[in-house]
Amino acid sequence: FLDTICLPKLLYQLSRHFAPYRAARMSWLEQVQNGGLTQALGDPDEVRNLILHHIAPGLGCVIAFMMFASPMKAVLQVKRDRRLGDLNPLPLVAIIANCTGWLVYGCINKDPYVITANEPGLLLGIFSAIVCYGFAPIQVRDHMLKAFLFFAVVISSVCIYLSVAITDVKEQAQMAGYLAVFILLIYYAAPLSVLAQVLSTRNSASLYWPLALMSLVNGSLWVAYGLAVNDMFIWGPNGVGAALGVVQIVLIAIFPAKKSADSELDPLIEDTEAGDTHHDA
Repeated sequence: FLDTICLPKLLYQLSRHFAPYRAARMSWLEQVQNGGLTQALGDPDEVRNLILHHIAPGLGCVIAFMMFASPMKAVLQVKRDRRLGDLNPLPLVAIIANCTGWLVYGCINKDPYVITANEPGLLLGIFSAIVCYGFAPIQVRDHMLKAFLFFAVVISSVCIYLSVAITDVKEQAQMAGYLAVFILLIYYAAPLSVLAQVLSTRNSASLYWPLALMSLVNGSLWVAYGLAVNDMFIWGPNGVGAALGVVQIVLIAIFPAKKSADSELDPLIEDTEAGDTHHDA
């Protein structure tokens, strides 16, 4: 398993995986030039196969990047204002764990679409979580730290088990699939960690509508790809994620966002003032 995810070998395997697609694409373009689009499309089953096996996951990679990048505007605003405000940082921690889990699954299965969709998300998630952790109140930092440690223990334990106790690649893929599904469901549900607050305050400021919309679109595309390749680990949790995206959008529509008075205060200043008061006492 560890040898499988070695970067040089992985790049070589990906290049071999994409080689037939490049050849097929060139053949298809030649058919378009010589015989027109109708002849190039040919059998409707081939068109369906092209859409579900390649176009849908290709778009899924693009949408996944947009989904992982959707909080970036709010994260950069946190960095400028030097305060967290109403932004819920737990989904950012979940992004890191989710992308790590799917990279493990994608590397074992040598699936270039799964790998391409999650590598940028891992980098964006790390950047966003570090920025928000630096400007979050102490209580929120504690929640983020607990989430980091929880995911680190789960992912590292599964990876050690895969490399030491399981030698069959299919069994490794199955175990990694369970890990990825478990984390993906947590990622999709992470924004709803503030559900009680949204319902009690009738304020959806802690929900981020671009992330909810991208979760819906992204989940729908990966459901199509998962059904096409008959992979329950892909279509199952993404179907749940698309449904949870709908729930968030409905909540945002019912309870419009209002800026809370607490978000105007700088948590770092509050922490400093609290420390000064304790020191004076």
